[in-house]
Amino acid sequence: MWKWSDEATRTGWAYRHTSKCADSTEERVVIKAAGLSYPRHVSEEVDLLARALGAAAEVFLFLDYGGTLAPGAPGEMLHPEPGVLTKLEQLGNEEFFSVFVLSGRTVGELDAVLGVENIGLIGQRGFEIRQPYSEIEHPVDPESLGGLIHHLELDAHGRLERFRGVSIENRGFALALHLNHGDPSLDREASREFLRLVRDLDVNRQLEVLYGDRTVEARLAGWHKGDAISHILKAADVDDSLAIYIGDDVTDEEAFRAVREWAEIDDLEEPWFMPGDEEEEPPHALTILVAEQPRPTTASLFVRGPHEVYEFLSSLAAIASALL
Repeated sequence: MWKWSDEATRTGWAYRHTSKCADSTEERVVIKAAGLSYPRHVSEEVDLLARALGAAAEVFLFLDYGGTLAPGAPGEMLHPEPGVLTKLEQLGNEEFFSVFVLSGRTVGELDAVLGVENIGLIGQRGFEIRQPYSEIEHPVDPESLGGLIHHLELDAHGRLERFRGVSIENRGFALALHLNHGDPSLDREASREFLRLVRDLDVNRQLEVLYGDRTVEARLAGWHKGDAISHILKAADVDDSLAIYIGDDVTDEEAFRAVREWAEIDDLEEPWFMPGDEEEEPPHALTILVAEQPRPTTASLFVRGPHEVYEFLSSLAAIASALL
């Protein structure tokens, strides 16, 4: 499981995966970032949203899929909250809006569930990008990793065959191990075996390992959601644009930071807007965490689940129709 490190309140944050056995404890830091704070609920900043939209000539809206638009479940791709697809299509029809949905799944899988033609899709945590009405773009050469992932998949089926309760999923740029035993000791053993296999095959250290909720994933190192966001925003004029990112996962922290860096919010230790101050310049970035309870994050705002994401999209659509 993901756990906050004890250092979080002092030096930033770190997610760690901890597994214990009789004679040792394994602890692996997965991702670190600086400048965490507790976010404010979006209901406290409705005026800020209206001001930001009113000042923007172009709006980029990025939304994570699992846990944000739809309930999150390990190894499953659940359908979005009722009405979400209608709101996405409505926002996609706004002349100055560019809407993107992101997922660890492929663009093809996303498209099959959403079926909204006028929005962009970002699959495999950024390795696939499809602009509206366009072909899939690969910002990273797919041939650079395909052979390694294929080899890893073949060996994983053999090495992990004795763990009847696990499944292996080839995501193209990543290989995921889904732990379905319900027995923590077997899950830990399967995870360790998978990690040993990755180390044995990945002699050039091209892969990184992420631990999630009952999932272990080996993926190409050095490219993530934040890179995909930066890739899309590189041609946008920050002075005339607004970027909004909404996500719930640890990997979304990378995207929150990328949006803030694009908007030239350099000092992550200090508040980046003054609530209620009408003289303050409207922000060019809004980062929104999806979580039942607020937690230290790079995001500045939060909502409490996919149902409140839908409410936010409804408010966004209403304000956009009035202002843009």
